[in-house]
Amino acid sequence: MAATKPPAAEIRPDVWLDGRRALWLSRPRILVLADVHWGYASSHRVQGNLLPVWGDDEIAARLAALVADYRPAELVWLGDSLHTLAGRASAERFIDEAGVPVVVIAGNHDRRWKRAAEHSVTRAGFFLHHGHRAARLPEGHTEVIGHHHPAVTWYDGAGGNLKMPALVEGPRRLILPAFSPWSAGTPWNGRLRAGERLWVVGARRIFPVPETAPAVPARLRRARRKRA
Repeated sequence: MAATKPPAAEIRPDVWLDGRRALWLSRPRILVLADVHWGYASSHRVQGNLLPVWGDDEIAARLAALVADYRPAELVWLGDSLHTLAGRASAERFIDEAGVPVVVIAGNHDRRWKRAAEHSVTRAGFFLHHGHRAARLPEGHTEVIGHHHPAVTWYDGAGGNLKMPALVEGPRRLILPAFSPWSAGTPWNGRLRAGERLWVVGARRIFPVPETAPAVPARLRRARRKRA
């Protein structure tokens, strides 16, 4: 059986959201992703938390497939590329073998990693940085950040819920979903600014959600207040 091609959606002219949680800026031919968290499992295992030895090979394979499909002129990692320095070897091996220039922007998890030398870059009208601290947006630019791991959560009213990674898209900013396969995501329901919408990233489909219900239904919020 032939492999299913990952979905992609043009969320604004020449800006594409790929179902593998990456952003493709087609005019400058730049592939952007955020919050890879290389070494997540190994970082926890060093601390005695015996997570399965899984994640880094899957990250490398997904990245390699994206590079092969898009053939970018540049690859930009928007920070928190490492979880801790325990993930440095895997990340640096990929950079050295990528075959394309990789710009590594510093995030709050990358403080001791020498490869994370940039705090922000501007490209073709986009201002790219991690997003863990406020930065002055250059006039006429769109901010592109990570850090927040946005997601959408739906409740069925009977105790079940579904959470999926999402991208926040608005007139002045884009917030990318976490690239890490370990990321659960932060529910962004009810947190949109004026003019923003959420793009849900599914395995077979990417679709916009202009208005979303609160992450916690009203009846549950009332019940929690009563218990407090």
